[in-house]
Amino acid sequence: MADGGPPHVGAHVVDAVRSGTCPPRVQVRMLWSSCDERERSIIRELMRHRVRVKIAIDTVYESLLIDRTLAVVPVDPGATAGVVLAATTPALVGALLEAFTERWTAATEWTMACGPPDEFESSVLLALVAGMTDEAAAGRLGVSARTVRRYVSMLMDRIGARSRFELGYRAAELGWLEPRDRFAG
Repeated sequence: MADGGPPHVGAHVVDAVRSGTCPPRVQVRMLWSSCDERERSIIRELMRHRVRVKIAIDTVYESLLIDRTLAVVPVDPGATAGVVLAATTPALVGALLEAFTERWTAATEWTMACGPPDEFESSVLLALVAGMTDEAAAGRLGVSARTVRRYVSMLMDRIGARSRFELGYRAAELGWLEPRDRFAG
């Protein structure tokens, strides 16, 4: 488990994956605590190298677990000196693994939490920015107005928008809105 693209353990995992020193048979799972725009390219690269990435709901304390026998954790997570503690005590490694597994299970896949919208989500966004009411969008999309509202809410949560206006603005900033005339006129 590694958080973000930090100066401690996570940076070394990223380097190992990039350089190919992490063998293909090794399963790498990383928990990140945000969908920070600066980290998206790193995450996409990791995913191309078979790393599974999820976004944790709560704060993630960086650690690295290897073969259920070794845990590497920073001595001071707030420091940038990179001093780490390596532990092989089964009880400690087991406790860290249990904490990771609970957070992993509760976390959201990166592509769901931070990735671009799928085709239906894009249609909902386009209807929104075209000024359609939920009912009009629902009629065009062949779903209920409640479904449209649910998707708008999920998209707002995904990018941290507090209003529908902000959702449209942020979606445009992220390049999620392609110029189409699907809902024009």
